Amino acid sequence: MKRNSWLLITCLVIVSLLVVAPALAQDKVKVTIFVGLGTGTDPDQITKQEELQARFNASHDSIEIEFLIVPHDEAGTRLLAMLAGDNAPQLVGPNGISTIAEYFDSWADITPFIEAEGFDTSDFYQESLELNAYPNLNTGLPLGLFPSFVLYNIDMFDAAGIDYPPTDYNDTSWNYDKLREIAMLLTLDSNANDATMEEFDAEDIVQWGFSDAWTDTRGMLARWGAPDVGRPTSADYKTASANSAEWVYGLQWFSDGMWVDHFIPTGEQQSGIEATGAAPLDSGVIAMFYTHTWYLGEALFDLPFEVGIAPAPFNQNGQRIARIHADNFTIPKNATNQQEAWEVMKWLTSEENLVDVCLIYGCIPARMSLADDFAAALNERFPDLDTNVIFEAIDYLDAPNHESWVPNWGRINDALNFAASLINTGENTDAQSVLDQANVELQKILDEYWASQSS
Repeated sequence: MKRNSWLLITCLVIVSLLVVAPALAQDKVKVTIFVGLGTGTDPDQITKQEELQARFNASHDSIEIEFLIVPHDEAGTRLLAMLAGDNAPQLVGPNGISTIAEYFDSWADITPFIEAEGFDTSDFYQESLELNAYPNLNTGLPLGLFPSFVLYNIDMFDAAGIDYPPTDYNDTSWNYDKLREIAMLLTLDSNANDATMEEFDAEDIVQWGFSDAWTDTRGMLARWGAPDVGRPTSADYKTASANSAEWVYGLQWFSDGMWVDHFIPTGEQQSGIEATGAAPLDSGVIAMFYTHTWYLGEALFDLPFEVGIAPAPFNQNGQRIARIHADNFTIPKNATNQQEAWEVMKWLTSEENLVDVCLIYGCIPARMSLADDFAAALNERFPDLDTNVIFEAIDYLDAPNHESWVPNWGRINDALNFAASLINTGENTDAQSVLDQANVELQKILDEYWASQSS
C-alpha cells in the first residue's frame, strides 16, 4: 500500500507540474511601450525596436515588453483615448520636452521609485536631469540628448567652390551673417543663377541655401538670445514676451530669407519639397539644414552626396545658442504595473543597453560614461561626420528651453505657430507687426490661465 500511495502521490505531483508549468511560463507581467509621439516610427527604427523587445523578453522571467508603434499623426489622439479608457500603456516614449509639457498632467512622478532603492543618477548629464524634470514632478530617467547643428551637402559646396563651414567652436567668423552670405550663393534657379545675381529668377528656384523646416516657432527663435531665450513668457509665466527685440530680429531674418533674399524655402515651397516624401537634406535641394541628432536616426541613408557638419552659428549679439531636445520614457500616472514599468525604464537607460537604444533614436546617451562608446558607434555608422561637433553643442543649449512648459502650452504654441505662418505664406512679412499681435494673444491666454488658478 505504501508503495502504491507513493506512486499515486508522485503521479499527482507530475501531473500538477505539467498543468501549472505552462501557466507559470505565461505569467509574465506585460509592459506596453507606446511609441509615436516623437521619434521611433520609421521602418528601420521599428525593426530595431522589435530586436530590442526580443532581447529583453529572452532575458527576463517575470516581465515582458511590447512596443506599440502608432503613426505620428494618430499618436496624440490614440494616447488620450487609452488614458481616458483606463487602458494606459505602462511606458510612453521617447518623449521630448514638448511632449512632456503638452501632456503634463498625465505623468507619474518617479521620485518614489528612485528614493525607494537609492537609485544613483550621478552618471547622467546634469542637463539631462534638468530638462525633463520639474519642481514637483520627475517625469522619467533621462534617455538621451539631441544637440543641434548644421548639416550640409558637401557636393553643393564643392560645385560652388565655397569653403566648408568651420567645426571649431571658437571660430567667431561662423555667424548668421556668414551663413546668409553662403546660403545666397548656394541658392540657384533653373539656369544656375544664384540669389546674389541680377538674373536670378525667384519664381524658378531649384535649390535653396538653408532650411530650418522641422521645428516650431519657439525653436526657430530661441537662437537669437532673448532674455527668456526659448520661453515666450517671463520667469513667473505671467507676462508674455514673444515680441522681444531679439525674437523680432530673428523672425525678420527668416522673413527676409524667404521673401527678400530667397535662400529659405517659403511655406509653399517647403510643402512642395515635403510632397516628394524626402527629408529636407535628403531631398537634394537644400544645401544647409539646421537639425538635431534625431535626424541621424531618421534620415541620411544611402544618399548620393556627401554630408558635412558644422556648429550652430553665432547670433547677432555674439552668442552661440544651439537649441537642444531631450528624451525620456514616462509612466502614465493611471497605468497599471508601475513597478514593472520602472524596471523596464531602468533597463532601457542602463549602461549595458543605452548605446543601442540611442542608436535607434539618434540621441546622445544621457550617461556620461557612455560618451566614448557612443562616439565610436556613431563614427562607425557615419564615418565622415565630426562627432565632436555633436557633443560640444551640449555646452550651448537654450535655457529656458524652447519646448519647456508654459501655462496652456498647446494654445501658446498654436498662437506662435500661427504667427510664423503669416510670415511663411507672405501674408504679413513684417516681424514686429506679427509678434506684437501674437504677444497680445499670448497675454490673453496667460491671463485666462491665472484667473482660472485663483478661482
